[in-house]
Amino acid sequence: MKRFLFIAVLLSAVVLFAAEKYVWFDENTPYLGSDATGKYGGGIVVATLSGPRTMNYIVAKETSSTDVIALFMGYGGTLVELDNYARLHPCIAKRCEVELTDEGKMIVTFWLREGIRWSDGHPFTADDFVFTVNDVYCNPDIPSSTQDVIKDSQGRLPRAEKIDDYTVRVIYEEPFRLAVRYIGGLYIWPKHIAEQWVKDGTFREKWTVEAINNKELVGLGPFIPVEYVPDQYIRAVRNPYYWKKDAKGNQLPYLDEFVFKILPDLNAIKLAFENGEIDIYGVTAQFYPEIKAKAKEKNWVVGTGGPTYGTTFITFNWNHNDPVKRSWFRNEYFRKAVAYAMDKEAMIDTLLAGLGVAQWGPVSVLSPFYNEDALRKYPYDLDYARMMLQLGGFSWDKDGNLIDAQGNKVEFILSTNAGNIVREGMCNIIRDELAKLGIKVTFVPLDFNLLVNKMLNTTDWEAIVIGLTGSDEPQGGRNVWAQKGTLHFWNFHPDAAPGKQIKPEIYEAPDWELEIDRIFAENVKILDQKKVYELFSRFQELVSEHLPLIYTVQQLYLYAHKADLNIIEPTAFGGMLWTLPWIYWKK
Repeated sequence: MKRFLFIAVLLSAVVLFAAEKYVWFDENTPYLGSDATGKYGGGIVVATLSGPRTMNYIVAKETSSTDVIALFMGYGGTLVELDNYARLHPCIAKRCEVELTDEGKMIVTFWLREGIRWSDGHPFTADDFVFTVNDVYCNPDIPSSTQDVIKDSQGRLPRAEKIDDYTVRVIYEEPFRLAVRYIGGLYIWPKHIAEQWVKDGTFREKWTVEAINNKELVGLGPFIPVEYVPDQYIRAVRNPYYWKKDAKGNQLPYLDEFVFKILPDLNAIKLAFENGEIDIYGVTAQFYPEIKAKAKEKNWVVGTGGPTYGTTFITFNWNHNDPVKRSWFRNEYFRKAVAYAMDKEAMIDTLLAGLGVAQWGPVSVLSPFYNEDALRKYPYDLDYARMMLQLGGFSWDKDGNLIDAQGNKVEFILSTNAGNIVREGMCNIIRDELAKLGIKVTFVPLDFNLLVNKMLNTTDWEAIVIGLTGSDEPQGGRNVWAQKGTLHFWNFHPDAAPGKQIKPEIYEAPDWELEIDRIFAENVKILDQKKVYELFSRFQELVSEHLPLIYTVQQLYLYAHKADLNIIEPTAFGGMLWTLPWIYWKK
């Protein structure tokens, strides 16, 4: 019922949006945190499994980096922002209007709050935003995942114009249904620092992790990272110029510092929470009953919600250098056999303590675009798996080993990020089930950053279990699903592969991949939400039928934090930190 209500709300927005000019919000709309009443002082410590690879948002692709970057570029550092239910609110922009012109263009005008300063004290003006849009995100010499999601149906990028020091407008050549959310949500770069990087062609090389200890980071967010000790911690301190104020006019944030404590695995994170070394804890399902049982004694708040927006899947490298393995991974019947051999109930029971659900497609069940009827499902059935392998041209030798049509034994290396015991458990279950089909799988866990680097920048990988964070809005995954997307990792296009590692002579794109590419290109110009829903239903149908990613299971949203830490309504979308600027200690 909730999902249909959300769709109805979206449809109402479309009706209003179809008028010539629509005021999205105005000066009377409060920003998030404006009603807060907290106390100054203290800090919080949060666990992470890996240190960051970069502090440059343009090149960051892993949460170990983006979670730290968000401290100084997010949480109030954008023109608009979303709350814990993906509802849009004003932020640095105090007013927003959208206009559809007679020429078919869409113009979004933002009025900016005056008096905002960067964390180094430099004034923030419209010039920073125009520079950010035109010279960074829409610069063809600085390719990024962001470009994938802000292009219109023709692949054209928007352009920004300065009206005055505190008014800007962004122009699309055709309607773009996500313009306010995506353009208003861009992380903003300080022109007085980054402009020279664009001019000398070194933008992607700036703000490495060394920028933390060099005190080079400048942002509009609530905290500035200032200290990084590899394999130990990243420490961020209060931005002295953060612009948001609470209900009494006090400057936010309330906390003095924020620390990411780097721990080797999920067992260590649990132990750190129990010992009081970290203050909040994204509880893994297998530990949830124990944590819940201790909550009263330990003075913890422990809660649960529905499935999260993220996905976890196994994917194969379609462009592996070995033509034999390449042919297996591109064989759709082979992938369907793997899907039928995946014992999701065992994963839920043994790895998630029953606190999970099976995943069958790329869109979260919480999204208004989720359509279960569009999904093809593959219940655990080894007989069906064997039938799929036979249809795919495979057979078995006298010793029971699976062989391809040329007699090659089928075997491959499966990896995931070391320390994530849930994913490691999934790999073990997959390995054991595939062994029953005569497939030899060698499981090799790797450091998270090494794993991501191999997957994105080399052809030196065979199969990986990994996840994507996901969202309520499928279009946010265009960088994954577009044919030339910068995260189209299973089948990178030779022109778009980050390391240019794909040889054009071995590249192939099936028709269904091209149809998905068209869906992600064209849906953004459609303002009728019902038609967008139909397009994304077809997307879910294609993915579940052809299985470029074979989905596993998803844990329910589980959380725990110290009870004297004032955290407001954690949700699967917002997590525990969506109110970070106005989180405070009660005592």
